[in-house]
Amino acid sequence: MELMCQRANLPGISVPDQPQPTTLGITIPVPTLVASFETLNVEFIVDSKLNNWQSLYGWIRNLTNIQTVENYNLPGGYQDWHHQANLYVYNPADNCEILRATFHYIIPTRLSGLVFQADSSDALIQKATCSFKYSYYNLWVDDEEVPEDWNGGL
Repeated sequence: MELMCQRANLPGISVPDQPQPTTLGITIPVPTLVASFETLNVEFIVDSKLNNWQSLYGWIRNLTNIQTVENYNLPGGYQDWHHQANLYVYNPADNCEILRATFHYIIPTRLSGLVFQADSSDALIQKATCSFKYSYYNLWVDDEEVPEDWNGGL
């Protein structure tokens, strides 16, 4: 599925710390070694037949037991819930890719509704938003993965 993305965030990352007491009356922050990523939020143009919106709606429905187990759970189980997704960031001046983020084990968690308006003669572009959770993401610049030990020259 492709989304004509209009707006998206590159999610932040945090590492909780556990304060370690010292004999000096201060604490030292010790990383817990568990990364926590912010939610990926995407605003996209809904195609004229609502195919992209319906695909996301169906994906979310298939993650739940809305009616019965037979009707809406994915047949392959846990592995069919998750996918890999790419977010491409382009330079608006020349439309060249400047960054790619690859999200692993991604699932949609929220899809906005649609509003239809019959009292306007203008063609309306329908937009929707979707929020995603994922395990982690990797960054790519010029088709090369940004190394994990890259610290920007610090």
